Amino acid sequence: MPHRALVPLAAALVLVVSACSLPGSGDQDRPARAARACVYTAHHVDQVAKDSELMGRDFSCVLVFNDNAPTWQGVVEPWFTVHNDENFRWDRWVQRDPSRTLVIGQSLIPDEAPVDWRQRGAAGEYDHYFADLGRNLVDAGLGSSVLRLAHEGNGDWFKHSIGTTEQDQRDWATYWARAARVLDATPGADFTMDLTVAAGPPVVPLDQWYPGDDVVDVIGADFYDRVPGDAPQEQPDRWTYQRTQPGGLESVLAFAQRHDKPISVPEWGLAAADVGGADDDPAFIRNMLAFVKANDTMYQGYWNKTDTPSDLRNNPDSLEEYRALMGTRPR
Repeated sequence: MPHRALVPLAAALVLVVSACSLPGSGDQDRPARAARACVYTAHHVDQVAKDSELMGRDFSCVLVFNDNAPTWQGVVEPWFTVHNDENFRWDRWVQRDPSRTLVIGQSLIPDEAPVDWRQRGAAGEYDHYFADLGRNLVDAGLGSSVLRLAHEGNGDWFKHSIGTTEQDQRDWATYWARAARVLDATPGADFTMDLTVAAGPPVVPLDQWYPGDDVVDVIGADFYDRVPGDAPQEQPDRWTYQRTQPGGLESVLAFAQRHDKPISVPEWGLAAADVGGADDDPAFIRNMLAFVKANDTMYQGYWNKTDTPSDLRNNPDSLEEYRALMGTRPR
């Protein structure tokens, strides 16, 4: 497809309702769009209906991951298209309703990749794997998915990270761009390519590892309700710090605006107090949804993984805030 068309998500956008916009936010040159609401269900298909009931809206967009494959076979043939358990067959979930979309966190490498994988990928050694991946996704009915290639590459917790040297980062960006072009050339594909950063620390300027406007459709920011111990802990100063910290939401937004790209917030959620979170924090829910609404956001995905600090089942005030702002089902 001609990249930048961004058709798959635009076809089924849903309105995010919010009470206010944020100072310093908003793109005056780009018309506002309604951000599509997505959810992470820890890969359980039957959890979509449960989360829809809990959160007061029907979800037709779900986050999944193919970022832990031991071999190239697992990279090119995503596990959720071949699993024996129907509750993990996300290809069939999409096939049952063409309005549904997957947002796929996709690694650039398997666990077995050599240490010089960035250089090898930049030279084209792995192009054929992404040709196979593209064909397999299209054949599975997932040719309109959002692909978050090497998501949170600025962090050091994934093997597919950008690395620690300027050469690593240049090779990573070149490899990312090659993979995106190969995927984009797949017959029948209409992928949306999302370059997702981990907003906040570790801060690596995006200019150093940006793959290029011709291959990036949307710039994403994964963001959770955490601040360091020496940061303001009370609202509204807490949110101001979160939003404006180095590498934070405003930094990612400004970069996207300079490159005339929409943003996404693929992962966002609450965090526990013992890791810098605020536990049940309805102000964070309200502020995040206001940020999404105030800016040109393609989609946002709430991390509602069961029995984690972000699980809204265990955070009643935040659940009520989410339902009040996002709920479309009658109470």
